[in-house]
Amino acid sequence: MRRLSFFKRPQVRSSNVHQGTQSLTKRLIGLVFILTSLAAITTANAQALKDDAPDRYVVKKGDTLWGIANRFLRDPWRWPLIWQNNQEIANPHLIYPGDLLVVTGLNNIKVVRLKPKARRSDLDRGIPAIPPNVIGPFLTSPLIIEPGELDETGYVLQGVDDEILLGKYDQFYARNLGDLDAEGYRVFQIGETLIEPESGEVLGIEARHLGDARMLRGEEDISKLVVIESNEDIRPGNRIMPYDDSAPLPYFEPRAPENEVAGWILYAPKGVRDVGRFDVVIISGGAREGLEPGHVVRAMAHRKNRKDPVTGETFTPPDESSGLMMVFRVFDKLSYALVMEATRAISLGDRYQNP
Repeated sequence: MRRLSFFKRPQVRSSNVHQGTQSLTKRLIGLVFILTSLAAITTANAQALKDDAPDRYVVKKGDTLWGIANRFLRDPWRWPLIWQNNQEIANPHLIYPGDLLVVTGLNNIKVVRLKPKARRSDLDRGIPAIPPNVIGPFLTSPLIIEPGELDETGYVLQGVDDEILLGKYDQFYARNLGDLDAEGYRVFQIGETLIEPESGEVLGIEARHLGDARMLRGEEDISKLVVIESNEDIRPGNRIMPYDDSAPLPYFEPRAPENEVAGWILYAPKGVRDVGRFDVVIISGGAREGLEPGHVVRAMAHRKNRKDPVTGETFTPPDESSGLMMVFRVFDKLSYALVMEATRAISLGDRYQNP
């Protein structure tokens, strides 16, 4: 007898069930990832704003973006991440003295124009990221040179009246200048040969800035110049390079290096061993290692071996954070960095790493 069937079970292929399960699983994983990311961002944002951050701040002449951000954020070098996503601040560099910053939340820093006016004067420029007067001399001429480049640089002969020591407003003769129509000329003294401490590789030669000069009479062989600024005595044999001060100060976007970096603090142009806030240092590593202007690195106090008072054995204390530095000029194997924060003395021979 044929059995009658009033209900027929639909045939479902196992592959379709598997694909549907996979799709649902992917969606759930994606949702969990989004919720986790939002939670992490919220937590990071809550921790980034200082507990005692003021609700309002009036921008003053001489302020820097880093300094202003330091009033609000635990990590002031992260200010572009906040202000670039703020509709009220189309360009974070275009805030001016007299503007009012109103903080209603980490992602809501508003700019109020207290004194609206046309901004046409060069003296009324937007607030810079870092102090321009500190790094200016290191931006307009190459102060890291390769050994072979010395033969191509000009040099001081003597004062017009046979002076050996030259200072501001003294006139002198020079030779081998090359460019006779430059905006100005940087006078420097051959300084330290900078060597990588671990490998012994010669990274470059530091040129110590002595002063600036202007052309009075340019000649093919011997030219006549006058000293317009003097940091130290200028002597016969000191080297000269042309520079151009007309270029505007570049904007720096502070950020962590994209890859892992590490190196050494090798030299301070001021000729001191310990440096602090707003001092310039030369660090190992440059374009070859992936460093770029705007990269922020953390200085680490490097301790030498110590003797254990109980066992008498030697031990090496761990490196400790001593401050933050921002790279502002990069050469092939070396870079200039500005100390932005110093929690303790930063010394030559200390290391640096990602912030």
